[in-house]
Amino acid sequence: MGNSQSSLPIYYNADPSNDAPSHSLSGFLDLASSAMGASVVRASDERFGAAENLIKAGAPLKSDAWVTRRHNPTADWAVIRLGSTGTISGFDIDTRGLDGDQAAAVSIQGCLATEDAKVDDDGDMPVAWEELLPKVEVSGNSRHQLALWTPTSAIYSHVRITLHPDGGVARLRVYGTVVAEATEGECDLACATTGARVIAASNDRLGSKDNLILPGRSTDPSTQGWKTRRTHSTDHSDWAIVRLAEPGFLTRIAIDTRPYDGDQPVAASVQACYSELANPERDSECFWYQIAPRTELNANKLHELDVTLNDVPFSHIKLVVHPDGAIARLRAYGQRVQEIEVEAAREEAEAKAEAVLAAEIGFGDSTPASSTDAEDAGAAAEPQAEVVTAGAVEFVVKPRKSEDLASAHRVKKSKRTEKPQLMSPGRPKKVKPKRSSEDSNEILAADQFSSRAGELIQSLTSPVPQRKRARTRSRAEDDTDEGSVHAAEGKSKRTSRKSKSRNKADA
Repeated sequence: MGNSQSSLPIYYNADPSNDAPSHSLSGFLDLASSAMGASVVRASDERFGAAENLIKAGAPLKSDAWVTRRHNPTADWAVIRLGSTGTISGFDIDTRGLDGDQAAAVSIQGCLATEDAKVDDDGDMPVAWEELLPKVEVSGNSRHQLALWTPTSAIYSHVRITLHPDGGVARLRVYGTVVAEATEGECDLACATTGARVIAASNDRLGSKDNLILPGRSTDPSTQGWKTRRTHSTDHSDWAIVRLAEPGFLTRIAIDTRPYDGDQPVAASVQACYSELANPERDSECFWYQIAPRTELNANKLHELDVTLNDVPFSHIKLVVHPDGAIARLRAYGQRVQEIEVEAAREEAEAKAEAVLAAEIGFGDSTPASSTDAEDAGAAAEPQAEVVTAGAVEFVVKPRKSEDLASAHRVKKSKRTEKPQLMSPGRPKKVKPKRSSEDSNEILAADQFSSRAGELIQSLTSPVPQRKRARTRSRAEDDTDEGSVHAAEGKSKRTSRKSKSRNKADA
């Protein structure tokens, strides 16, 4: 829900002086910026100024505003589709450049709708609007930075600004937190549209640090990139810390200096860490690892660095430039830890299902019975068939008789062993007794169980196929392990970091 049902004050002025270097809304992204991909869906009137001016990234200029005709009997409105869905923490209603032509009052509503939802002639959509900011009086040539006392818990995709009754507004900023749908496979974990944030920077005098993680490339100078002041020193360095959208396993880093030619740094390096805090500089137990060494940067070029690391997830990266300069965009590609954990859990469930099947047919014993022992136990009663669940499929498993299990295990062990076992000279060779036709019929009957279970059992009694595992098995483990079941049960719980795309490349 929005804030319309609250009996407490809904908003407060985050910057009454209009010139504070930072305030309570400084740590949030502008979801309604064209640099984030926002767009104006429809407006009631644009007689003296286009509604597209509302979402421009730069500061307003003279006659650079959305202005409607006068004497409106009701109210004017404009519907904006946000660059990314998210929760909302506050607004900036900017009327700079409008002195006498501004609206008398403004209100803002929000909703969560599909990307292609239509707006009718009254400014309504297929879903109901929720009030985010009640009717607020605005003055000319000033900024009204209004923070919500309680950020919304609901997620919004569209906002509607309403002018009472008409007039103009130069810019509308909708500050909030991105809540994006998780993508499968490799993605840019350092992009604002996926939920990344620039936490801090040593200096951004000539270009905002937030520009580093904006999507795409921008021709607007205000969103062109992160640019530091000149230091005229060779041993100086500037840095910017980015909190990734989610902790993940990184595969490559991209540093884009386009379109800077002469303004780019001499070189850059990248560090990474894992911290539960938003700002790892406040985490005394946090340690930065250098994942990309100092690399010379060229003008107007995209530099891609391979940073593949096994089993090491990171939550933050730090871009260090030497000694100073401008970087247009920073990208950190990788796979989310959460997705890896789901994949590992699925593999573990499959391994457990195989272990259950193997235990039912006798491969789960640490000391498999010899052929003589299996034949002596042939008269034992057969256990009842059980239902085994592997994923979402249930299999009915009938165990084989002990003598057939011992034979199958010998076949499996002989196939896996590289060197033949040498018998001592004094050891008599055991002669396998012949089976009667009645025993053969019983074995044949025991083999007639579920076809799916049979395929799994065959995979266990055959050489292990190449398949994706959470950890690569060594030759020593293959020589000492008694069966594939022990490898599945003793497998490390540690999450595998390999992405699906890398698995395909390895295959």
